[in-house]
Amino acid sequence: MQLSTYKKAKKIHLRRLSLLACNNMIKFTLFIVLWFVFLAGRIGFSLHAGAYSNVSCFENERQALLEFKKGLIDKSNRLASWTGEDCCSWEGIGCSRNTGHVVKLDLRNNAIFDHARWTFDDRQNYVSIYGETCLGGQISPSLLNLQRLHYLDLSSNYFAGIRIPTFLGSLKNLRYLNLSSAGFSGTIPPQLGNLSALGSLSLGDKYGEARDWLQALNKLRFLSSLTLQPYGIYSFPHIAHHNFTSLTFLDLRDSEFNSTIPLWLFNLTSLVHLDLSSNNFFGPIVPHSLQHWTSLSYLDLSTNRFNTSLPDSLFTLNNLVYMDLTDNQIQGPLPFGLGNLTSLSVLRMGINMFEGKIPRAIGQLRELTELDLSSNGFNGTIPSSLWRLSELKSLDLSDNPLSGELHDVHFAQLTQLKMLGLSSLLALNVSSSWVPPFQLHTIDMSSMKIGPKFPLWLQTQKKVESLDMSNASISGTIPDWFERVCHGITYLDFSYNHMMGKPPVCKGNSGLKYRTEFSLESNEFEGPLQLLPTDIYRLHLQSNSLQGIIPHPDINKTLAILLTLDLSDNHFNGSIPDSLCSLQMLVVLDLSNNQLSGRIPSCIGKLKTLKVLHLGNNSLHGHIPISLGHLNVLQSLHLNRNKFTGMVPFSLRYLKNLQYLNLGNNELEGIIPAWIGDELSSLRSLVLESNNFHGEISMSLCKLSSLQGLDLSRNHLSGRIPENIGNLSQLESLDLSKNDLSGPIPQSLSNLDSLGWMNLSFNKLTGRIPSGRHLQTLDDPTIYMGNSGLCGEPLDKSCPDGKSNAGESDGDHEDGKESYFDWFYAGLGPGFAVGLVGFLSVLCFQKSWRYAYFGFLESLFNKVWVEIALLKRKFN
Repeated sequence: MQLSTYKKAKKIHLRRLSLLACNNMIKFTLFIVLWFVFLAGRIGFSLHAGAYSNVSCFENERQALLEFKKGLIDKSNRLASWTGEDCCSWEGIGCSRNTGHVVKLDLRNNAIFDHARWTFDDRQNYVSIYGETCLGGQISPSLLNLQRLHYLDLSSNYFAGIRIPTFLGSLKNLRYLNLSSAGFSGTIPPQLGNLSALGSLSLGDKYGEARDWLQALNKLRFLSSLTLQPYGIYSFPHIAHHNFTSLTFLDLRDSEFNSTIPLWLFNLTSLVHLDLSSNNFFGPIVPHSLQHWTSLSYLDLSTNRFNTSLPDSLFTLNNLVYMDLTDNQIQGPLPFGLGNLTSLSVLRMGINMFEGKIPRAIGQLRELTELDLSSNGFNGTIPSSLWRLSELKSLDLSDNPLSGELHDVHFAQLTQLKMLGLSSLLALNVSSSWVPPFQLHTIDMSSMKIGPKFPLWLQTQKKVESLDMSNASISGTIPDWFERVCHGITYLDFSYNHMMGKPPVCKGNSGLKYRTEFSLESNEFEGPLQLLPTDIYRLHLQSNSLQGIIPHPDINKTLAILLTLDLSDNHFNGSIPDSLCSLQMLVVLDLSNNQLSGRIPSCIGKLKTLKVLHLGNNSLHGHIPISLGHLNVLQSLHLNRNKFTGMVPFSLRYLKNLQYLNLGNNELEGIIPAWIGDELSSLRSLVLESNNFHGEISMSLCKLSSLQGLDLSRNHLSGRIPENIGNLSQLESLDLSKNDLSGPIPQSLSNLDSLGWMNLSFNKLTGRIPSGRHLQTLDDPTIYMGNSGLCGEPLDKSCPDGKSNAGESDGDHEDGKESYFDWFYAGLGPGFAVGLVGFLSVLCFQKSWRYAYFGFLESLFNKVWVEIALLKRKFN
C-alpha cells in the first residue's frame, strides 16, 4: 500500500474516533448546562443525590427500590451501596430536601474509556469491558411507588432487547427521561404521551412511528436521540409547526435518515442546539434564508453526504459557538463571510472537498479554540492572520496541499496550543535553540520536511501523548534525551524516515495503563532487539535491519495486552520463541521475511484471537502444526517460502473465516485436499505454487465463489482443468502453469469477466483455445506456450478443419488442410509396413493361401508377358 494512501486512511479513521469522543463530551457538557438552566427556572430544589445525605426516605419507596434492584443484573456490583435504612444516601438516588421523597433515579452507565485511537479489535475488547459495567435484566413495576420521581436515567446500559415498560407513562411528574443506548427494542409505548410535564426526552435506538403520543408533550425543550424509523424525520412535521416550536435542544444524530433537510426544521425558532450528524442527509446544507435560527449556537451536520458549496446565509448565524461540518463532500472555496461568525469557538470542516486558499478572514475569529480544516484541497500558503488566533488550543491543517516554510515567529502567539496538525507539503525551518511557547499534547507533522536532523525542540515538550513525524526526512540516531520525552507517549509514529541505531524503548509509562501504538517501520534501525515494550497494543518494527533472536516477552508484566506484533522484513534468526504463545490477546503476528529456522511452536494454537499469521520467507521446516486448526477466527495464513514438508493438515478445514491462504514454495506433497473447496468458503486467495502436489485438481475448488487469485503452478498436477472453473466468477488471477495438465481448456473459462492475468503454460493441454467474451483480451501467446497440442488465437498455430469444439479435428476447414496432409503422409509409411508384415506372415503359415497366391502371380505374369509380346509385334 502506498504511504500517502495508508497514512491518510489511518488519520481519517483516528480523527473520526477522536471527533466522536470530543463531540460526546461537548454535547454532554452543553446538555448539563441547558438542563440546569431549565430546571432552575422550573423547580426550586436540587436533584443531586449528594445534597440529601441527611434525608431519610419513605419506607414504601425504599422497598420499591429494593424490589427494582431484585429484577436487575448487576455484574459489576454498581448497586452495592443499596443497603441500610436511608435510601437517600444510596448511589444514584436523590431525594427532595423538603419532602424526603425520592425524586431522582440516575443509573446511567458512566464507564468511559479513552478509545479515540482504538481499532475495531480494540473496541471489541472495550465492548466486553464496558458490558461488565452495564445493568440489565427487567424493569420492575415497583417504580410506580415513586410517584414523586422527576428524573429517570437508565442510559448506556443493556436490557437485552426488552420493550420500554408501558407503566413509565404513569410517572406523571417525570420531567427528565433518558433511556438512550440501553438496549431496549420494539415500538415506543404511546403511554409516554401521558408525561405532560416532560421537558427532556432521550430514547435512542430505532423505533416506529411516534406522531400521536409526541403531540401531547407540549413542554418539551430537549429532544435527543429519537430515531423514528421507518417513518423517519417526516413522521412529525405537523407537530414541529405547533407543539415543538419551543424546542431548544434537538438531537437526531445516527438515525439513518436519507433525504434533504426538511424545510419545517427551519421554523423551530427557539433552537439553540441542533445535531443531525451521522445520517445520510444530502443536497444543500441549508436554504438561502436562515433568519429564523437567530438563537442557534450549536450546529453539527458532520458525517452526512452534503455535496454543494456553502451558502452565504450560513455565515449570518452570528450566535454560533460550535459548527461541525466534518466528513461530508462539501465543495468550492471557503467563503470570506466566514469572518462574520465572531462568536465561534469550535470550527470543524475536515474531510471534505474544499479548495482554494484559506481566506484571510479566518483571522477575525478571535474566539476560536479549535480549528480543523484537515483532509481538504486547500492550497497556497497559510494566511498570516491565522497565526494571530491566540486562543487556539487545537489547530489541524493536515492533509492539504499547503506550501511554504514555517518559522519560529509563526507560532509566537499560540501560547494555548495543545494539538498541532500540519502534515502536508509544508517545511518546518526553526532554529536549533527554539523554545516553543506551547506545551503540546498531540503533534501531527507527518509528510512534512522536518529533517535531516532530529528536531531538538521536542525536548522542551513535557506533556506529549501523541507524536507523528512519519515520512519527515529525519536521519541519524535518536538522541538519548528523547527517552524523557516519550515517557508519557501513548501513540508514536516515526515510520518511513532514515533513523538509525537502536529503536526507542520509552521505559516506564508514567502511570498510564497502556500505549496504543508504536510505528517505527521502514527505517534503518539495527542491532539486536533487547526487549519488547510491556505496555503497548500495537508494535510495528517491520522493514528495518534488526537482527539476533526474537526476545522473549516478559509475561510477568502487562505484555498480554499486545494486539499487533510486526517484526517482518528484518534479519532476525533463531527459532520462534514458545513464549509468544503467552500473548493471549494477539490479533496480528507477522514474522515474515526474516531468517528464522526451526519449527512452528505447536502452542501457537492457543492464540484464539489471532486473525493474521504471516511466517513466510524464512527457513522454517517440519510439518505444518495441526494446532493451527484451533485458530477459529484466523483470516490470513501465509507460510510460503519455507521448507515445510508433509501434507496439508486436515485440521485446517476448521478455519471457516480464512480468506487468504499461501502455502507456496515449500516441499508439501499429496493431493490438494478437496475440503479446501468444501469447507473454506470465504477464501479469496489460494496459493499452493511450487510444491510437490500431484493428482487432479478437485472439482470442489470451483465452489470458492469469492476466490480472486488462484495459483497452483509448479506442481505435478495431472488430469483436466475442471469444466466448472467458470463458476469462480470473482477470479482475477489464475496460474496453473508448469504442471502435467492435459485435455482441452474448458470453454467456461471465457465466462470469467474479472480475469486480468492467466498462465496455463508448460502443460499438456490440447485442442482449440476457447474464445469469446473477456478471454479475448488475454492475447499474450506466452500464456499458452509449452502446450504443443493447443491451437487457435492468440497462437500462430491454426487448428485442423472439420471440428468446432476444442480437442476435436477440424479437417473440412480450409485453414486445416496443411495440418491434415501432414498427418496423412506421416501415417502412410508405417501403415504400409504393418500391412505387408501381416500379409507375409499369413503366406508363411497357410499353405493353401501360399499356393493360391503364387498361382495368381504366375497367371498374372503370363498375361503380362503375352500382352507385351503382342504390343512388340504390333509396333514392329
